[in-house]
Amino acid sequence: MTVPLRDTLHKLGEQMAPARLPADLWRRGRRQRQRGKIVAAVIAALFCATAAVAPGVHVEPQPAEAGPAIPRSVELPYPWQATVDTAPSGPATVLFGGDSWGLTGDPFEEEGGKLAVVGRNGDYRVLRYPVEGLRAGQDVRLSPDGNLVAQSTLTGGPAGWLVVTDLRTGRSRGYGDGPPACCFEVAAWRPDSGAVLVLRDANGVVEPGPNQNPGKSAQYVLVDLAGGALTPVDDVFVRDPVASAWVAAFAPDGRGFVATRPNANGTELRGYDAAGRRLWTRDLGDRRLAGAGAYTPDGSAVALLTIDGCTKECGHDQLTARQWHVSYVDAVTGADREGQALPAVSGPAVRALGWTGGTLVVVQYELEDEILLEPDETGRSETRHVRVLALQPDGAVSVVLDPPAEVSSIDIAQNRLRDGRFGGPVPDPAALPARWSVIAQAALCLLVPVLLATAAVVVIRRAVRRRSVAARA
Repeated sequence: MTVPLRDTLHKLGEQMAPARLPADLWRRGRRQRQRGKIVAAVIAALFCATAAVAPGVHVEPQPAEAGPAIPRSVELPYPWQATVDTAPSGPATVLFGGDSWGLTGDPFEEEGGKLAVVGRNGDYRVLRYPVEGLRAGQDVRLSPDGNLVAQSTLTGGPAGWLVVTDLRTGRSRGYGDGPPACCFEVAAWRPDSGAVLVLRDANGVVEPGPNQNPGKSAQYVLVDLAGGALTPVDDVFVRDPVASAWVAAFAPDGRGFVATRPNANGTELRGYDAAGRRLWTRDLGDRRLAGAGAYTPDGSAVALLTIDGCTKECGHDQLTARQWHVSYVDAVTGADREGQALPAVSGPAVRALGWTGGTLVVVQYELEDEILLEPDETGRSETRHVRVLALQPDGAVSVVLDPPAEVSSIDIAQNRLRDGRFGGPVPDPAALPARWSVIAQAALCLLVPVLLATAAVVVIRRAVRRRSVAARA
């Protein structure tokens, strides 16, 4: 820059009016920077909260192997695990319940019970219930295709004595007149997942799930999910409140089903066509229907369970020493017939889930140490643990799904049994997504100390600034 140009600019600068700066310029700048930091923190918190509950925002865990693998075990969900209705994760492979913080009432919300859903993609979600003690595979059943869950009640669910939840969308639909949790238990799913057979209290008395009293008059009702039609099946009878593990089963092609009821000799089995018309009746005595997966893969026979051991007024050791043997009746006539020889299983109770080839997959129950003299053999308070076993034609019995010790009820989608394989990787539950209510409470808990700390910092800084001003004066 030349000397004349510099002198000219200097003269022009002296002629300009001085800039008017506020006395608190630096304080204003600091406040703007602080406001910017607060806004950024709020935006980040909102983003994290949205990612925690919004499906598709978080990273979805994927199975370690391709194909329809059933995991060799499961993990316990977090107490704050997201519910199916807030963050649906799609079709499920396993449904289970038990006694852990993630499966019972939690400190974040009102008391009640939960069941965990393990999706095919490895995600964990929970279904919440206003009552405790509902059992997977009995009070709450997973549909054969794994897309739906049928139950008598659901926290925040619709009215009706049957509530069906779509795991793909999180939406639920109620069937039947009456309040939720009224008067029924889920008996079996039709193989196409289009209908549910329920056992409804004929007197209409509200008795939720495992707390139903003996001697209730009941009737089977076939519920069509698409149209909502309710078809009563056969006549009214006095139900057995502790036999829900062995009440009914559908043929693989859906053209018929069998259902049980108590009689003077023990159990009576009746065969029906698809419309619910009775075809035959058979006295089973002390034998029991094997469970919802009782029909053989070709639909020609129905598996029964014969107890070798104590059947009445049994103590703990007597129940544990039982041996369960598989036998068969003809699906068309109800007459005894030969069938695939399978190994016996020990334990207080056994329930058939379904077949994979010639192998029958069952749930084996383990009792608590302290039980009543006449216990519910598959009851919530009596059952300590369950395992899933494969009874193979060569006589081998293998454990195919061994959940944590806290798990006391379990169900597996029948289509996964038929078409899938066991031994899949154990999916780990992700800490996120979480329920909005949990995030809100956690945010409030964190916000209070943050606000207190911020207020303390502001007070201290103002005091220091006043002392500095006083010292300069």
